[in-house]
Amino acid sequence: METERFVIGVDIGGTKTAAALVRARRPRPERPASADVETPEIVERFTAATDTSSPEATVRGIVDCVARLRQGPVAAQAVGVGVASMVDFAAGRVIESVNLPLADVALRDLLYRRFSLPTVIDNDANVAALGEWAYGAGVGARDMIMLTLGTGVGGGIVSGGRPLRGFSGAAGELGHLIIDMDGVKCPANCPSWGCLEAYAAGSAMGAAARAAAEQEPFSGLGRASAAGRSVDGRLLTRLAREGDAAAIRVVERTGEYLGVGLVSLSNIFDPELFVIGGGAAAAGDLLLEPARRVFATRALRPARDRVRIVSAALGPEAGVVGAAALALLELFPPGRSA
Repeated sequence: METERFVIGVDIGGTKTAAALVRARRPRPERPASADVETPEIVERFTAATDTSSPEATVRGIVDCVARLRQGPVAAQAVGVGVASMVDFAAGRVIESVNLPLADVALRDLLYRRFSLPTVIDNDANVAALGEWAYGAGVGARDMIMLTLGTGVGGGIVSGGRPLRGFSGAAGELGHLIIDMDGVKCPANCPSWGCLEAYAAGSAMGAAARAAAEQEPFSGLGRASAAGRSVDGRLLTRLAREGDAAAIRVVERTGEYLGVGLVSLSNIFDPELFVIGGGAAAAGDLLLEPARRVFATRALRPARDRVRIVSAALGPEAGVVGAAALALLELFPPGRSA
């Protein structure tokens, strides 16, 4: 049986940095879906606002999170990091970021020099996908794709029980799958138009909700707007769950766009499972059922009859648990006892 280990998982986002000391066993690619999977234990955690005032301030905040966990009673054996940036995985380097002031930063080596612990870093969406595959909704799947619907649309691909990173380590930018070549300009740092992110991200849902509020002033969305409330994805989801027809239509349309994206991803990668997470996925089946309907109509066989589209299971712990899974998978080969 694999040795139980203590690793530090760090999840670096544009607004907060979360870190946790996690006790877990290395996930096994060959386990069946019915196998019992030990839920990782979060022994200790620390969360702080991400200081984006300068690259140096951001790095200091990351170092501080790890240092606080190193002061605890249990000695960590490794560090895994997920960062909301484009990452050169092999070099352990942050290439560029949209919401962080990090570019061309050798973060892996910096943390290793500071703490003398084996360290591995990857894109945060890849890390979340690993967490779901190892300990969440993807347990038992050898081939799965996760999309995270938040401010943008992130993604991670697990193929044959391993993360698929591509030639440069930047694979999995699934939010930039083009679903309408004449569509709206991508809101992220992207030169294209019609990206999935422009239609299925939480920010896109909020924009669609505000448009619906203006067009339907007597709807729940319209009344909320008239009352001066912030019409965003969170309010949209709540009103849709309460039965507001305008809100339901917006969520359903978002789900249809998501389904179109899943069709293309299925036809290319042939996964057995799609896992949908992120804050904008809180609408649950109100969002996923329209995606499933589009998928059942448009995807190629046999995938359209077999692929499952499910909600993520780890919730807000996906980042730190995924970072721990990353460290366990990459730094402790099977059979290694020390």
